[in-house]
Amino acid sequence: MSRIRIFTGVPLLVALLGAITPVKAQQPQIPTLQVCNQPSGVSGGGTVTILARQAGGFTGSFTVQVSLKCDPNTGYPTGSLTISGINMNDSAVQGTISSTLVEQLTSTGRVTPTAYLNGRCTVESSAAPIPCRYWIMFADNNSPAGTVPGTPDVVSFLVFNKNGQRIAYGTGPLANGHITVAATPY
Repeated sequence: MSRIRIFTGVPLLVALLGAITPVKAQQPQIPTLQVCNQPSGVSGGGTVTILARQAGGFTGSFTVQVSLKCDPNTGYPTGSLTISGINMNDSAVQGTISSTLVEQLTSTGRVTPTAYLNGRCTVESSAAPIPCRYWIMFADNNSPAGTVPGTPDVVSFLVFNKNGQRIAYGTGPLANGHITVAATPY
């Protein structure tokens, strides 16, 4: 009897050990439908300053410049996005990231319109540009009527290299500048 119990437990043990094996790259995912909804549009820029980061109380900052909209003829996003002056204690990139292709631009909200973008990018380096993928979010907290004066816009970004390793990220309020996100009825 005891041999049968041991034998039936072995496949379960092997399955559990396989489930907890550390993974070194991003796992494949089924992509969401990437729709450039009208009237999506994001424009502006500014510097995000984070006075106290989680690890060790280090400060961090980055500057963002964006000018994007949905092309009504093609339904695809068009424009430019640059994240520069990255100075974050735990990001491998300490410089400039430029979007080479915007694959998704989706916005939502009327009171604090928020835009979500993702696509392909390059990291400027002294050698050849390094290919990457990005995700970025903009929350426009200043422009619509009825918002509390002084509430800063918020920017959050995440960048992976071609191997699926995080090379840069940051989230914080704009210390100066303004990002305008087109309000949507939904």
